Amino acid sequence: MSKNISFLIFNFLGLQITWAACAYGATHSFALLGAIIGCIYIILHMIFTPNRIVDALTLLSLTMIGVCLDYLNMKLGIISFRSNEIGFIPVWLIILWGVFSLMIPHSLHWLSSKPILASILGGIGGSFSYWLGHKLGAITLSDPLLLNVLIYFIEWAIYIPLAFVIHHSIKNIISSQATLKNNIST
Repeated sequence: MSKNISFLIFNFLGLQITWAACAYGATHSFALLGAIIGCIYIILHMIFTPNRIVDALTLLSLTMIGVCLDYLNMKLGIISFRSNEIGFIPVWLIILWGVFSLMIPHSLHWLSSKPILASILGGIGGSFSYWLGHKLGAITLSDPLLLNVLIYFIEWAIYIPLAFVIHHSIKNIISSQATLKNNIST
């Protein structure tokens, strides 16, 4: 198996394992479990990624957007959390956004040139993830449940294509700077 395929599988499984750890931890009084697993994944990802700077900037940018989105949803009463001591979204969810953001340049990259498909799959996958988190008891979506799942569908249908635009912008800026640096030094 090539290194690239192995990394894509690692990238995809990183989110699945972190998501499961977050859901389990949030429902079993160990909310930091997902955050710990997610941090370990992010560190390993940054060690093995072929594009450390681009991935780090993508992680920071997309995580900030996702955190703001969930904070807004919390303030609007769409979502609430079992353990919310600090009046902000839980640490495990912040880390989960970080882990998810690392899928954009890697295991989800194949969707980057298909914005309509990315939007549809993003809407389905994102809303399903929140619905499942609600059913497992990791989060609480307010009533009417169907309306709130629809809100998440719309948010994720917009977020995923936007995430690809942001990632490509970051990649182009870093690439341009590297080219400029090479031209200056020669």
